[in-house]
Amino acid sequence: MKKLILRLAFLTSISGLIMGSLLIAGCSSSQPQKTYYQLPISTVNAEVSKIDLSQKHQLWVKRIHLADYLSSSGITYQTGDVSYSNASNHLWASPLEQQLHQILVTQLRSAFPQRLISDQLLEKNADVLDITITAFHGRYDGRAIIQGYWTLSDQKNVITHTFNLELKQTKEGYAELVRTLSKGYSQVIQSIVSQIASQH
Repeated sequence: MKKLILRLAFLTSISGLIMGSLLIAGCSSSQPQKTYYQLPISTVNAEVSKIDLSQKHQLWVKRIHLADYLSSSGITYQTGDVSYSNASNHLWASPLEQQLHQILVTQLRSAFPQRLISDQLLEKNADVLDITITAFHGRYDGRAIIQGYWTLSDQKNVITHTFNLELKQTKEGYAELVRTLSKGYSQVIQSIVSQIASQH
């Protein structure tokens, strides 16, 4: 009789563990999966990369300034004319400010391989590039919005240029939005490259 009671108790505890595990697995599988995105790095116009700027001062690329609503880890989406949301399951793989800064430095180095381009101040009389981004998001009408301004200064001149891009997504989804935002950002960088080249 005791053996029977012990067996029943053992089976009851095992079945309880199995049911508990199934419930936990069911809860975890019902939660939406988080997806992380990284902006791809595009190439810049090869025409200006042939210009020799090795004798020019260092170009110091200062940090990217983002509007506060873009500092979230979630990708920003404009849901209405005055409403925005930051996605909770579609996230930047690394901080957006960091991604934009790395892409900018990489593309400038690619365009001007003979010039010293750095994210740190290394020369006293360095030229300075500063970018502020006020919009970098998707919109309810299927467009990617990029807005802001950049300032390029040297010992003689200060040049400020605004940008306001609206690029249509060819497909739906966050992955396509990230690709479209990257394409627009490359256009902004191309305008900076052209300005630097024109000052030669």
